[in-house]
Amino acid sequence: MTGRGLHRTRDSLGRLEADFLAQVGPQGPFTVKGAERILGPTTGRYVRQFLARLEKKGWIARIKPGLYVPIPLSSGTTGTPQLHEFLVAMTLVQPAAIAYFSAMNYHGFTEQIPRQVFITTDHKVSRPSKESLGVSYRIVSQRPQRFFGLRTEWINESPFQITDPEKTLVDGLALPEYVGGVGMIAHALLQSWSAIDEKRLHDYVLRMGTSAVAKRLGFLQERLALGNPEALRNSAGPSTGYPRLDPTLPAQGTHNRRWGLLVNATVAP
Repeated sequence: MTGRGLHRTRDSLGRLEADFLAQVGPQGPFTVKGAERILGPTTGRYVRQFLARLEKKGWIARIKPGLYVPIPLSSGTTGTPQLHEFLVAMTLVQPAAIAYFSAMNYHGFTEQIPRQVFITTDHKVSRPSKESLGVSYRIVSQRPQRFFGLRTEWINESPFQITDPEKTLVDGLALPEYVGGVGMIAHALLQSWSAIDEKRLHDYVLRMGTSAVAKRLGFLQERLALGNPEALRNSAGPSTGYPRLDPTLPAQGTHNRRWGLLVNATVAP
């Protein structure tokens, strides 16, 4: 849950403040306009002052400018909003999906917990790194045609989007720096192969349209003796030079002509 490092004091509430919190409490995150509808005819400036006062008193927290979340009594003395970071992530950019290292952890590909929550979207953002409610978020932009392979999951009754297992692996092969390197993908393939849909995995590689991704996956499948790597041979296609197996590591290693890769990482079955 969000709120690591948040410590707030609780000041007493006026009647209007208490009535307002009773109405917004069940709905979770709310906007300034939502607050205006509850408070009735008044000026926007007054509403913002009203919300700033509630925030100072420790009864609400700001997720981002214009978006707030109530802090329930059940949060205790820490004053932590009871809102999962994946749900916060859905409010920071639209469209959004949990991806990369965060999705790797969610799908059980790794037990390591990332220090940031990774989000992907289909357009460039001016601030890829964000902080909200004491949690760090990293927004990774993709081309619109590569924003696919998503599914809806739920936390209690609230939905969020996340890359499915196969797209999580393909994204990791495209940008290994956001999953801890190609070694993490190799480990995930080896440990979870029986649960992975190989056809969907290969179809996603074709949709990505990046020969380096096809080469990395084909090489890993062959080295780990998984599935049918030969099906990727034509998909890999020609490319200029030898892309690194792991772009997070130095360009030092052996050239693998079969896959057209510079093998700069050790992959053992």
